[in-house]
Amino acid sequence: MKQKNTKSIRIKIGVVGEDPSNDSEALCHLLRPLACDNVQFKVVLRNLRGSQLDNERMFLGELDTQFSSEELDYIIFIRDLNGVLSEKGKVQIRDKWFSQVNKTIEGKGIFFLVIAEMEALILADIETFNRFYGLKVQFVGNPMTVTQPHPKERLKQYSAQVKQGKGKYEEKHAPDIFKEIAFKTVYKNHKGDRSFQTFADELKDKNIIQFD
Repeated sequence: MKQKNTKSIRIKIGVVGEDPSNDSEALCHLLRPLACDNVQFKVVLRNLRGSQLDNERMFLGELDTQFSSEELDYIIFIRDLNGVLSEKGKVQIRDKWFSQVNKTIEGKGIFFLVIAEMEALILADIETFNRFYGLKVQFVGNPMTVTQPHPKERLKQYSAQVKQGKGKYEEKHAPDIFKEIAFKTVYKNHKGDRSFQTFADELKDKNIIQFD
C-alpha cells in the first residue's frame, strides 16, 4: 500500500459570516497571508445573510450539505455580538447557537464571536484606516470595549468628512481595508477574553495559521 504524501493534502477551511461578501471576505484577507502551506480558506454559504443564520431549518440543512460536498476540514463561524462581554445574555445566545451548529459538522467548527463587531478589528489598526481614507484619527485602547457608538458607527463618524475618493466608510469597504490591515497590530490591540488574539491563537494551535 502506498503511503500518502501528507505535504500534498490540503486542509480546507470554510468561512461563514453574517455578510459573506464583506465580513467573511475581510477575515479571509486578514488570515490568508499567515496560512500554513497546506491551508486553503474559502467563503461558503454565500446565499445566507444576517438573521438567516438563526433560521435552524434553513441554515443547518445547507450547512450540513456544504460541509460534506466541499469536504471541509473546519468551518470558521463569524458572529457579531453587537454588544460587550458584560452583556451575558447576548453571549449565551451566541454560544448556544454555535453549540448547535457545531454538532451538525461533527465538532469541526471554530467560533469567532466578534466583540462588538468586525469594525472593531479596523479600530485595532487605526493607522491603516487613516491611510485608506486620508485621515488623522487617533484611537487608543482596546476596541473590544467601544460602545456608544459601536465601532461601525464610529468609523462612519470618523470618515464623514471624506468628500472625495472612497467617501464615508461603508461595510462594502471592509474587504479592501482588511487587505491592508497589519495582523500583528490587530493581534496586539484586540486582546482579552473572546478577542481576535485568542481566536488567532486557536488557529495557530490547530496549525491553520503561523506567526511569531
